[in-house]
Amino acid sequence: MENQLGAAAPQVQRRVEATKIRFWEEAAPARKFAVLVTCYVMRSFEFWKRGDQGPQDVLAEEHPAGRIPTMFAITDLAPLRSAVACRDALRGMLAALPQLRSLRLAEHEWDAVVPGDVVSEIVGAALRGDGFTFCLKMKVRCRLIHDELALLMACKQWPASTPPREKECSICVEGLEREFAVELPGCKHAFHRRCISNWFFKAPTCPMCREDVWDSALPEFIEMASTSEPAQGTAAVPDLE
Repeated sequence: MENQLGAAAPQVQRRVEATKIRFWEEAAPARKFAVLVTCYVMRSFEFWKRGDQGPQDVLAEEHPAGRIPTMFAITDLAPLRSAVACRDALRGMLAALPQLRSLRLAEHEWDAVVPGDVVSEIVGAALRGDGFTFCLKMKVRCRLIHDELALLMACKQWPASTPPREKECSICVEGLEREFAVELPGCKHAFHRRCISNWFFKAPTCPMCREDVWDSALPEFIEMASTSEPAQGTAAVPDLE
């Protein structure tokens, strides 16, 4: 996929981006410390066509819990007085938020979520004060990005366990049994793998019923991005050379 994602981008990839909106301190009773976190979480699904400089389709959703502040009481100030310990403590707080748990972040993605500049500000305040509430507003966006080949990865191998609905490929009008064929998610129409691959480079729809394959394949894409492998039972990535 030769675009802003890089020349060797995978068929499905996930990117996690965290942004600090605001950080400030509020006075608290002596020796009372807490962290108040408001974390907006947005998940987007983006379909990129090869050669394009931007996504063709974007579906975004925001977790409803993101606008509710969560208070974490600090009983031991020692972990906030060094950068490494403070980062670990802040990461543990963020990991407790339901909106972030729903993203099923990998270990390296959690490192990208903790704002580094906030860590240094908390450490500085913890060293000089004896009563603060550290208030943090931040935004986390999880982008699930895929190209045309990922659409094929979400298809099931034909014939399925149920009787076939078609016996010929409506694209080339030849028998499906003549070469490897796949069944589309959602509508279950079947086509030769190579035929539907070429079609997906034109549009992410079914050639017969025009159902949006991208929308039907979203659960498969989420699974692929989480495991870095096709979901069980899906078709292999095709050789289009």
